[in-house]
Order: sequence, then structure tokens, then C-alpha cells
Amino acid sequence: MTESSERTISRFFVAGMEILAEDGYGGLKLADLCLRVRVTSGSFYHHFDSWQDFTRQLVENWREERTMRVVELARAEVDPAERVELLLRYGVSLPHSAEAAIRVWSGVDPFVAAVQESVDRERLDVSTQALEALTDDPDVASDLALAAFYLLVGFEQATGDRDARELERFLRMLQDLALTAAGAEDLMSEAHDPQSGLRP
Repeated sequence: MTESSERTISRFFVAGMEILAEDGYGGLKLADLCLRVRVTSGSFYHHFDSWQDFTRQLVENWREERTMRVVELARAEVDPAERVELLLRYGVSLPHSAEAAIRVWSGVDPFVAAVQESVDRERLDVSTQALEALTDDPDVASDLALAAFYLLVGFEQATGDRDARELERFLRMLQDLALTAAGAEDLMSEAHDPQSGLRP
């Protein structure tokens, strides 16, 4: 595959996620996708075998870029408090509207449902492991990780305007509980500055 072809495929994936975020699963159609990428349907079929091929690659790309890469980064971070901070920041920065649409989509497409289940499992597992390393208490870690997971899913499924700053605020409450459980109150000020929001 040439570099030009890879760039075009990437543009299709970006456009697909934008459509999901703006118009939901029902808005994801070939004509709208090609219009957004500014290519013909012939170009689309040059890069993908079928519409199903595209949609499967789209959700697999979402899993790889928005979950597996983050999992790798988190597991490479040796400092437990920094690992939790990294996961928190990535959780806040997720494309929440698009993810909400993918979850709706998973209700009608078994392949998407399998990818969604994998994403949920990977995110919950890496969060639990990070919190276990921080707290040394598997029960506390499991409870806090599950609370963070439910908070994220609920935030994405909520109707109306979603403010990521509110999601961050509640996730930081759970982060502070984890740090307190670890007996690491002195690390809280290093882990985040409540006045500045996300760290650079």
C-alpha cells in the first residue's frame, strides 16, 4: 500500500468518525462519506472491497487508535500515579459523541458489538491494573475502575450537551479516592492541578 493510499484511507476513517459524532450511526452513508472526503464512489471502492469492508475497518481502527495504543502507553508507564493520570486524560479526550453512536450501532451489528465488547474489556482491564498498582488493594481497584467505566459510558450515553470538563471533574474525584486509598495524599498535587484542568 502506498503512502498516498494510506493517507486516503485515514481520511475515510476520520470522516467516518466525524459523521458518527455529528449525525449518529444512521447518518453513516456512502454518499455523505465520499462528499466529506471529496472523492468519488469509485475512489472509495478502489480502497475498500465493499461498504461492509469499510465499516469493519472503521471500527477496528477506532479500537486500535483509541484503546490499544493507550493500553500500550499505560502499561509502559512505570509510575503508578502517572499511569492513572494518563488514563484519565485519555478518557476525557475520547470522541464521546462518535463513541455513543458506535454503542448504538453495536446494538444492531454483531461485528460492531464484538469490537465494542473488546474495547470495554480492554479499557476496564487496564484501568483496574493501573489502580491495583497504585492502591495495592484489588477490591478497591476493581470498584474504582468499574465506577470510572460506568461514569464514562453514562457520560457518552447522556442526552443533551456533554461537557468534558464535568467528566474530568468526576473522574478526578475517583482519582483522589485512589490516591487516598494508596496513602499517597502527598501525590495529589503532583498528579493534577484542580485550577488548570488537563495537564499539558
